[in-house]
Amino acid sequence: MTKILIQANRLDVVIDVFMYKYHHPDAEKKDIAEYCGFTLRQADYYTNACKYLGFLNDDLTPTKLADDIFQNHPAYITERVYEQIITDELIGKIYARMAMINEDVYEYAMSLVQKYHPGYSRAVYERRTTNMIKWCTQIINFQNKKQS
Repeated sequence: MTKILIQANRLDVVIDVFMYKYHHPDAEKKDIAEYCGFTLRQADYYTNACKYLGFLNDDLTPTKLADDIFQNHPAYITERVYEQIITDELIGKIYARMAMINEDVYEYAMSLVQKYHPGYSRAVYERRTTNMIKWCTQIINFQNKKQS
């Protein structure tokens, strides 16, 4: 599967969709939209994010990774999702820069997104970059809270 630019801006909802879909394997996008209270288009955003992270196949069935998480690490679903993000070739670089260097990473992240996904408009790059930074910020906040 070719990785697409993520459109889901709320990582907590990505995790919720992942869990919902795993526990409701026959659920279709319309069911996910109804469950989350959003449109079919938004259901696409969130299921695509689950696909990007390797939790759902193109046909929305759970992957082997999803099975492993739920069968062997059910108490650590959030942590395993975060692990997938920080080990991702693109988002992991943004996360590392944010976690290690206390500076604004927006331009750095934007250049990476453009490099990995050429051919989009500046507006698309801005939205997708902002989403990735939001995801990384949520992970960093989670880690900081866990350590305190």
